[in-house]
Amino acid sequence: MVKNDYELIDIVTGYQPAAVVTAGLETGVFDALENGPASLGALARSLRADEGALHALLESLVRLGMLRDESGRYSNTSYVSGRIAGGGPMASVIRKEALFSAAWQELSEVVKTGRPVMQPWSDRVSSDPKTARSFLDALDVLARATGPYLARLSELAPNKTVVDVGGGLGTYSAQLAMAGSRAILVDLPAVLEWAADVVGGIAGVTTQAADVFEHPSVGVEQESVDAVLVSHLLHDLKPNQGVELLRRARRATKPGGHVVVNDFAGDSGPGAFGPLFDLMMRVETGGAAHSLADLKDMIEEAGLIDVQRADFDEPLTVLVAQNPRGG
Repeated sequence: MVKNDYELIDIVTGYQPAAVVTAGLETGVFDALENGPASLGALARSLRADEGALHALLESLVRLGMLRDESGRYSNTSYVSGRIAGGGPMASVIRKEALFSAAWQELSEVVKTGRPVMQPWSDRVSSDPKTARSFLDALDVLARATGPYLARLSELAPNKTVVDVGGGLGTYSAQLAMAGSRAILVDLPAVLEWAADVVGGIAGVTTQAADVFEHPSVGVEQESVDAVLVSHLLHDLKPNQGVELLRRARRATKPGGHVVVNDFAGDSGPGAFGPLFDLMMRVETGGAAHSLADLKDMIEEAGLIDVQRADFDEPLTVLVAQNPRGG
């Protein structure tokens, strides 16, 4: 609960640290300092930056714990060197959030109209492939760093044939294959070309080009696989669309097989995580962070049974359901 003006000010200025980190990346500060510590003047010359403004940026990065200042010579922290500078994995996450922060400026209009700001994903893949690829790179990083280790679920590994529905660059397909399962990564043709950088050469991963929202059984033959993984897709969809996707997933599984949903529930996680994630989906995709109860209802409406929540810490929400035998 906000109790005074200072707490409110902290909230409404929350965009500033994010902008500082983004500027550190986009101006080339982090990359430049990989060559070694540098003075303000040297950095200003190499980056062709205004010295006064650059000084303010560098000091802000120091206070945020991103840089060190040792007697007027700046250097990257070990984290920045290892995870951001030189094309480190978190650089794509910073770019993703910078892109979406602009969309969040339209939140008031989204609330009024109920319409998202961004184009549908398939349109973004074709109209702006560079940004779409960067977005998937960020999701790959986030899945590796914070996602659940799904291979510990007996419904998915080992020795299972699993469809990874709309699995992007194949983060989870690779994880399951390395745990001894056969993973079929299904996504749009352009996405699968990018996925070759992640899963190419991994034994146990095959790819299948299809639009999972159009194919009657998410890109594979009906009743042909042991399990279907639906990871971080339902929050992009309205409930009726989610139910239809789950029906298509159910059709792909053998009787007695399983559908596993990996998502974030709108009523899970610390603090305001759930509601903020819900708003993010409404801004970006027109979907929603469905509550845990609503996710279970969607799964059951799709004809799946015995819905159980797997034991992962919040805000991770992993639900496992069975395709009825004879269904």
